[in-house]
Formats: sequence, structure tokens, C-alpha cells
Amino acid sequence: MRSTSRLFATFAAASLVPVVALGALVVQDYRRDAAEQGRAQGLAQADVIAQMVVAPALNSGEAHILGGDLSRRGLTAEQYERMRESTGLAVYRGSVQHLRLRGFTGRVIFSDDGSSSNGVPVSDPDFQAAAAGAARAKVIIGRTQTIRVMQPLFAGATGQSVGVLEVYLPYQSIADRLDHQVTQTVRRIGGGLAALYLVLALLAWWITRSLRRYAADQRHNALHDALTGLPNRVAFRAEADAVLNQARRDGETGAVVLVDLNRFKEVNDTLGHHAGDELLRVVSERFRAGLDSRDLLARLGGDEFALLLPGRTGPEAVALLEGVRDRLAEEMVLDGVPLSIEASFGIALYPEHGDHLQELTQHADVAMYQGKRGTADIVIYSGTGVAHSHQWLVVQAELRHALERDELVLHYQPKVNLPDGAVIALEALVRWEHPERGLLPPGVFLPAAEHSGLIVPLTEWVLRRALTDQLGWTAAGQSWAVSVNVSVRNLEVAGFPDLVAALLAETGTPPERLVLEVTETALAGDVERVERVLAQVAALGVGLSVDDFGAGFTSLSHLRGQPVAEIKIDRKFVADVTHDPQSRAIVRSVIELAHGLGSRVTAEGVETAEVYRWLIDAGCDEAQGYLIGRPVPWPQVDAGIFGLPGEMSEATMIEGMSR
Repeated sequence: MRSTSRLFATFAAASLVPVVALGALVVQDYRRDAAEQGRAQGLAQADVIAQMVVAPALNSGEAHILGGDLSRRGLTAEQYERMRESTGLAVYRGSVQHLRLRGFTGRVIFSDDGSSSNGVPVSDPDFQAAAAGAARAKVIIGRTQTIRVMQPLFAGATGQSVGVLEVYLPYQSIADRLDHQVTQTVRRIGGGLAALYLVLALLAWWITRSLRRYAADQRHNALHDALTGLPNRVAFRAEADAVLNQARRDGETGAVVLVDLNRFKEVNDTLGHHAGDELLRVVSERFRAGLDSRDLLARLGGDEFALLLPGRTGPEAVALLEGVRDRLAEEMVLDGVPLSIEASFGIALYPEHGDHLQELTQHADVAMYQGKRGTADIVIYSGTGVAHSHQWLVVQAELRHALERDELVLHYQPKVNLPDGAVIALEALVRWEHPERGLLPPGVFLPAAEHSGLIVPLTEWVLRRALTDQLGWTAAGQSWAVSVNVSVRNLEVAGFPDLVAALLAETGTPPERLVLEVTETALAGDVERVERVLAQVAALGVGLSVDDFGAGFTSLSHLRGQPVAEIKIDRKFVADVTHDPQSRAIVRSVIELAHGLGSRVTAEGVETAEVYRWLIDAGCDEAQGYLIGRPVPWPQVDAGIFGLPGEMSEATMIEGMSR
């Protein structure tokens, strides 16, 4: 603001200089022209006097002066008398102040006052010019302004110069008239130049104001999101760094929060980007309404937002975000479709979890991801997963190359029927043949894949490879079904049922020989979305299995609403059934519940013969675990795991546990 004001003042002053200079030059030229006009008038008036006053007085003695210079011949008495009468009348009327008639030698032949001295010296350039035949006029400044004219006097008959007429004419009236004209002209010119300067000043003011607004708009656009008007990533980083620096000096506390909208991509894909844009605008307004003036809200990009909450403790930040979450969850209508928005919040506290923005955002990102995988949508960073924030970017980049270079492999773990122990299905488990680190288990790279969205192409790769491998063991005479784990992120992607149908058609696999396993926590997400997707998959004839049942907190109403063909009991309950009464009670209850829902029951983590026999007695349908077989490439799976139905020899048990 101050710089643009200085710019305007500088421009105004700079433009005033040429305007004033132009005005002065015009006035000077006009005054010079006026002086020339005055001299021209003096010459004209002197010529009139010579023609109308002097010449008639000399006509009577013209023959007397035909000989040349008046200095030698002078005037006759008659001529002198007539000159006196004529000039006296002119002087009396005020048209002439003084008049002298002089010869070429400078001799005064006639003077209106009878004097013969005080004339212009013969050496004067004006006298010399008049003697040579050229009239000259000069303004003389004294008590009064007078114009002196040196006029050559020509003989009427011969046209020869016979003397010099020295005439002093009153110039004051001419000067006054010219001054009046100059004054009027100066006023007009000054008014015009003032108007021009005013126009230039207004133009300069408008230009500087426009430039100021343009610069302000550019600064605002560089630091704000065009869609929502919120500060962008750059502005958030700058403001947060300043607040954190102050907090380090003063020992203040606060929170950095990352927010990610759930299923935003689904809105874009189904309703269009215009609906997604409107959703972001509504979400931004609801965010603002739930925050205080000291809080900073920014849109980092896509459906990701960031908050800086100075002075907040952990419980205070959670309480604030619960109010924001409730505002976001209020139903809105986009393109006639009622929507309820949910979001995941990750909180990192300073200085507890760090005092620099990069560290805090990494920890908030880990907390937000943990919330997406669990049942809580507002999560405070707990200190776990520190390595993820630093290593996941590397893992994600390498995993992309691994998909391109076909570095992934599938191992299969058998599921057997109880009590006969016959293999009825293989569960596909992905491994990564890392070129430098060797064979990596899924726990090393699947979390990074789920967090980045790589889980979508990764799951597609696993499905295609598993169905292709199934063709191999089918050709070898085995009718095993294949189970593939599906992430909640897969269920959120539009077109997942279509992908499954396309892969079944591509490989010619009967749908009933494919089972998709989803975790229990996936059922607790967007219930309507999950039910719709799973119903579409079940309609294809594909079996659905709930994995790790008992590890989460899924409501039975969620389970009741799903077309579930299999429930897999989490290994932590199965492992303790031989010595923990509560685990036995839970497993028996799950078996009874699953059978009541018309679902098969598979026990995971079976590692001892005692557990195996107990599951048979409890009425469990299927079993899976290291006792039965470790994950191996499918050609290494033993088709007959146990020799005797319902019984297991010591040798068989040892063999199974060594796999």
C-alpha cells in the first residue's frame, strides 16, 4: 500500500515537470511572438507616418531633394513649416512622441521639438540599417515603454533613399493590449495543461490502484485455494512455521491435524467433478463454522485438509474435532442425492510429538491412517508407526516398480475340512521377491500400499494371478477354491464388482470357486457402500468371507446385513482354546452364531493337534494354520494333508508343523 502510494506520488511529480516545462515554453514563445507583433505594428505605424505625414510635407519641395542626401541640401522653409505642422498634429494626437528627420551623416534636418542632438548615433546598427534601406524597430524600456523605429526616407519620384526617419512611438497601449492577449492565452494554456495534468494524475491513480489490486490478487491466489478460498499448502506451512517458532520460544502447546474425507472419490466418480467441487466448498464452510479465530484451516489438495490448533491439549483438540465431525456428518443434498460426509482425523501434539511442522504432519498422517484402518475416526498419534512415515515413500516407489517388473509372487496356505483334513481351498498370500532384501512378507509393504492407493492395482494383480494359478491346479485334477484378501480401499473404488466379473470371465473360473476375504473392520466403515458392493459381488456367485472375526468391534447388525458365506475366527482366540475357558466360550459362540446365520466357520492359527481335535469336537467346519501347512507355491501343497479322518498321528503332526 505504502509503496504504491509512493509510486503514484513519484509519477505525479514526474508528470508535473514536463507539463510545467511545456507551459513555460509555450508562454515564452507566445511572449516572443507578441513582442515581434509589437515591433511589426511599430514598423507599420512608422511607415504610415512616413507616407501620410512626412512625404506630403516634402512633396512641395521634391525637386529640391532629388539630388540625394538631406544632410547636404536640407529643407526649404516651406517644407520645414509643413513638417512642423504635420508632426505637431501627430504629436498632439499622441500617435507620435518624437520625430526626427536625419541625413545619412547623422545631421538632424528636422526635429519636432527643434533639438538637434540626443539622436541615435550614426554607428548604431539600427541607423546603419535604415540608411541602407531597411527599417528597424526596437522597444525601449524606461519610465514608459516606447518603440523606436528607424525608417528609411525615400524620394517620391526616384524611389531613392534620401535620409533616415527616426520616430518614437508610444508602446504602452500596444504592450497593454499584447499583455492582455498573453494573459488570456496563458490562462487558456494553463487551464488546458492543468486539465491535462489532472487527467494524467487520475490515470496514474487508476493504474496504480489497479496494479495494487492485481498484486494483491496475485498474492492471495498464490497463498489460497481457488475453489474454497482457504489457505493452501504454502500458506499453511508459512503460518504454521511462525506459530511453531513462537511456541518453541514461549513453551506453548498445540496440535497439528490432518483430515481426509472418506469416499470423496466415489462422489467424483458417480456424481461428477462439479458435485465434488461443491462438496469441498460445503465441507470448508462447515469446517470454518466449527473453529475459533485463532485456529488455522487449510486445504492441502484433493480432499485433504490441515488444521493448526494453537494452545490446545489432546482432549481439547479431540473435543473440538468431534464438533467439526458432527457438523460434517449433517446431511447435504448434491444433484438430488442425499449425502452424509465422514472424515478421518489424525492429531499430532506439539511439543510432545515434535516441534517442527514436517515431523508433526508425518505423525498426524500416521495417526490418520491408523484411524482409517480402525474403528475410530479421530486418532491422536500414539508413537507407533514412526518408521512408516519415513520409509513408506521409499516402499511405495519401489512397490510401483515391483508391479511393473513382476517381482511379486503368491504363496498359498491350505484350508482343510474338518474332521477329514482334506484340502478344500487355498488362501492366496502375496510376497515380494525384493532384488536386494529377498523375500518380503506382506506386513512390510501392504500398509504402505493401502495408504498410497497402490492397494488397488496390487489387489487386481493378486486376483488375476490367483485365478491363473487356479487354472493350473484345476488342470492337475484339484478342484480347490481360492481365497483372496480384499482391502477396504478396494470396496471404496467404483467398479470393483465389475473388475471381479471381468477377471472371472477372462480366466473362465466358476464364480463359486472364488472367495473374497474382507476384514471385520471393513464392515464397520460405510455400511451402505459396503453392503452395496458386497451384494453385487455375491450376486456374481462369489463367496464372501469375514476375516479375523473377533479382532474388531463390529456390530452384529453389520454382520447380519452381509451375504457372508464364511466366518474366520481370529487366531488369538483359537490358540488359547485348550487352556483358556473364555477363549473356548468365545469360539463356541462364534461357531453357533455363524451356523445360525448359515455361514461356514474356519479357525485360523491352528498350530497343535490338541487345538485341531478340540475344534472338531466344537463343530468347527474348517481349519487353517501352520499345523496344516505353511504358505508355499501351489505345486508344493500336499493334496492329502492327513491320512486318517478325524485322527492325527505324531508323525503327521511333526511333518505339518515343520512345513
